[in-house]
Amino acid sequence: MLTAPPTPTRVRDDTWLWALAGLALGLFGLGFLVRWRCTVGPCSLGGAEWIFDLDAVGGLPRLYTTSLFVAATVCAVRAVARSRGRHALWWLAVALIGVGLVFAKLVSAHSVLEGWDGAGYTLAVGSLASAVGLPVLGVLGRVWRVPGARAVVLALAVYALAALGLDVLTGSVVLADPRPLPVAAATFVEELGEALTALTLLAVLVRRIPPPRNRGLRERVAHDTSPRTAVPGSGVQRVQ
Repeated sequence: MLTAPPTPTRVRDDTWLWALAGLALGLFGLGFLVRWRCTVGPCSLGGAEWIFDLDAVGGLPRLYTTSLFVAATVCAVRAVARSRGRHALWWLAVALIGVGLVFAKLVSAHSVLEGWDGAGYTLAVGSLASAVGLPVLGVLGRVWRVPGARAVVLALAVYALAALGLDVLTGSVVLADPRPLPVAAATFVEELGEALTALTLLAVLVRRIPPPRNRGLRERVAHDTSPRTAVPGSGVQRVQ
């Protein structure tokens, strides 16, 4: 009886994912305490509170989320390098979205837009871009049969929903109760929500990167060159 050669299995290690999630909880929790305490009274950080502030440009919480988008963009670029034709074009679009998210988070683009014409302008631009761009990306991924396209688009949609929805929530809290504690809590929820959905996007991309082009060729060559032994009583050879 012929038996197929055993296929090596790889156990998925999600330790890095849980470690980054724990880091986010600790970092943003510290940012919440710094925002609240340094708003209601004297701050013991001596003017360096912006380093831990939840949404300060250049602060550690914002840089954390930005680094997740950088890593996600790198994953998309790797997918481009491992793909061909329309698949590579689709992954290139994902990489460009990643570059846009890195820039937006790094320079706080939503705050710039709000400075032009209020929070409504930010919500309109973000909603329009998400409502048009993501469905188009999803349709192209389905039509071009890009593996993993549905999961990637869904992760992008979850991030867009969190970023826009939580921004509206924070603005509503500021208008309804501008005291330091409610504002700090709302900002904490917004920034942590964005960070965790960005981490989800990264996790999806890591698992959807196509395998190297020559992996299948190497496996076929290895199988073809494996030593063979004849099965007694038959003209069939068995792969060892």
